[in-house]
Amino acid sequence: MHRCAQLFLQLDREPRFDINRLLAGGDGMDASPRWLAHAPHLPGPVPVSLAAAAVLAELPLAPGEDRDAISARHGEEAVGELLDAGLLLGEHTAPGPRARDAAAADLAWWAPALLAQTAGAWDGVDIDAHHAAGDMPTSARLVEEHGPAPAHVFRRRPQAAATPLCPPRQTAFDALLAERRTCRNFDPAATLPAAALSAMLHRVWGATGTRELAPGAVALRKSSPAGGGLHVVECYVLVQRAEGLAPGLYHYLATEHALEPMTRLSAAAAAAMAQAFVGGQHWFRDAPVLAVMTARFDRLFWKYRRHAKAWRVAHLDTGHLSQTMYLSAADLGLGAFVTAAINDADIERALELPPLREAALAVVGFGPRAASKVNGELDELVPTEAARRAAEARD
Repeated sequence: MHRCAQLFLQLDREPRFDINRLLAGGDGMDASPRWLAHAPHLPGPVPVSLAAAAVLAELPLAPGEDRDAISARHGEEAVGELLDAGLLLGEHTAPGPRARDAAAADLAWWAPALLAQTAGAWDGVDIDAHHAAGDMPTSARLVEEHGPAPAHVFRRRPQAAATPLCPPRQTAFDALLAERRTCRNFDPAATLPAAALSAMLHRVWGATGTRELAPGAVALRKSSPAGGGLHVVECYVLVQRAEGLAPGLYHYLATEHALEPMTRLSAAAAAAMAQAFVGGQHWFRDAPVLAVMTARFDRLFWKYRRHAKAWRVAHLDTGHLSQTMYLSAADLGLGAFVTAAINDADIERALELPPLREAALAVVGFGPRAASKVNGELDELVPTEAARRAAEARD
């Protein structure tokens, strides 16, 4: 048996339901403080005593003593608590948690980033169901409960006179930017033409060149920037309706501009998978093509070892690619979306991703818009004063 590779302790003071307090005639709420253990190999935090957590510090990371030997030194009560919590690993541990714990030990993760990556993952979240249950607060309800949002106009020196700038020069690029918007109404019957799919994949995720930095170290060039030239973001394509392709999961090969088939699906299974991937956001599920962007953390942390900024870079890379995707879709007259409200665990299982070595960061989608709008979109706006001045200058 051995201890887990990483452990984080949180002092939890949130009230929680306790059936014993309710049966004893109380209100059923326990507000006493407790310690929660966060470990990357577990699906969520588990209560633990400080005495039991202290035992872990005395145990090896590599497999060593058996339970009887550990209990003889530290007591059966503490060892039993750690086993029940899943913080002591051994032959009794399922393969999935063992693989996650091994990755936490092997990869050069910066510990706080590892906690954020694992603790923030979703599994089986259904936003539609939360909406139906009234669990998703409206803007009006948020204002009522928490007061107005911080002002949308932000000034650091409100007493100082701002210096007006000349009207910006307008080009075709400005017109393209003006067309960039999030689509929440995709045509559920439309098929994405093969030429459009090819253009989107190549423009956004296709590699245009490589450069050997040293023997065994190759950088890539794409249309968007990436930390260290590593381009750790991979693209997995979920096809629902695309010309010339069967519904299913594909991996985009960036240097070959080709799709690697992974899993063939029925139309119904592909639709269900799309719904699960985007966390039950029905306004995105009808996009004919969705692309899952994953980060290959093993490649990223090969260079940026336990680096406090590296995990942020993976998310920045994803953001750059998302904006390129939006602009390409606008150029082709397609609707597009990006969301980070995704079911990480569902995606990990469907794509068979190696735990903590590769993980989903966002899902995008694109395709023809529906003829009518059922779901609201931010397209009816009040122009800002700057936008009005620019339009006047252009006219």
